[in-house]
Parts: sequence; C-alpha cells; structure tokens
Amino acid sequence: MTQAGWRLAAPDDFDEGDWAQIEDRGVLMGARLVHGDREFPVVVYDPVRIGQDAERGTEGGVVLYEANVIMVENLTRESAETAVAYLGNAGTFDWMLG
Repeated sequence: MTQAGWRLAAPDDFDEGDWAQIEDRGVLMGARLVHGDREFPVVVYDPVRIGQDAERGTEGGVVLYEANVIMVENLTRESAETAVAYLGNAGTFDWMLG
C-alpha cells in the first residue's frame, strides 16, 4: 500500500538565494524527506554533478556510498519537490516507514 504525504524539507535557514546557488551547483545536500513526524536525509543531484562526484569519490579505488539519492534532469526547487511528490505517490519511499 502506497503511503501518500511525502514532502521535501530544505535545510534549515534555506532561502530563495540558496535555491539559486543549488541550481548552479547541481546538488542539494542537507535536505530531508518528511512523512508525518518522521524525517529521512536525502540528497538531490542533477546528472552532471552526480557524475563529477562519483568520479572524484571513487578515484584510487575508493568506494562511494550515498544514501537516499534522487536525481533530476535540472535541479530547481520545483523539480526537487515534484520528484519527491512523484516518488512518494509511487510508493518508492514506503520502505523507510517499515
């Protein structure tokens, strides 16, 4: 059964200027998936930035792990919030509610 009601919470003290920087950087860190009174960390990437981070993070045989990653084509506030709503409605996050 799909648990509706997921939303994206930006990092504390985040404002519109921060969103503009996030769009340029291609990564949103410190955000949270919220369902009721439960919160789970999430990172939202665009394809270019995740590729760069994966390449740097695995150099020299190092292993990279990133939990709860969402990728969107172009990272904006709207695309991140839309992705969370879409994935939440599809039941993608329901495993976290255990």
